[in-house]
Amino acid sequence: MTSSIASPDKTASSIRPLAIYWTIGILVGLLYVRSDIAESAGWSGARVVSVLLALVATVVTTIAYGKITTTGGRSLHLPTLFGFSVANGICETLLFIASFKIGLALAAPFTTKPLWLFLAGTFTFFVYSGAIHALFWLKILPTHLNKNPATKNARRVWIAGLVAVSVLWGWLYFGYQDFWSFAILHILFDAGMVYCIRYRLA
Repeated sequence: MTSSIASPDKTASSIRPLAIYWTIGILVGLLYVRSDIAESAGWSGARVVSVLLALVATVVTTIAYGKITTTGGRSLHLPTLFGFSVANGICETLLFIASFKIGLALAAPFTTKPLWLFLAGTFTFFVYSGAIHALFWLKILPTHLNKNPATKNARRVWIAGLVAVSVLWGWLYFGYQDFWSFAILHILFDAGMVYCIRYRLA
């Protein structure tokens, strides 16, 4: 599951591990998340505010990410920008929601309070997100982090942004059963990642 790197300007990642990952996401979605895709609460003012806050957090985090990464001399590949962002944005959102639901299921025998249920779902979401990035994405993505000390403040914003994004995306699902806002924000986030590091699929 490693990237096949020929040279700094000809870097392409194999689509096979991603295809497996996306297939798992689709299967999990069909088995465990399917009912949540169609369900959605009404568009109240609070929901609109929640979506806007999540959008702002997503944009700020993406901008910070751009300041702590490097293209490595790679060129932008438009098919990857659009294809990867949509495919991964939807398939991984299914897995993110499934991980959130695991927390809800684990906490349900002990509490019915929304706050504790939300915190439990957020915790398992964090665990999955951290694990998949450490065990999978770091092996898939080309070297891209800018280790210049001047990026220290941007790195702090990025880390805080990741926490905010995870909480707000999780809230969209928990509070409003809003799969599609969650997925669209994830697509935008992935598009920003591809643009910032010039990620390219073979």
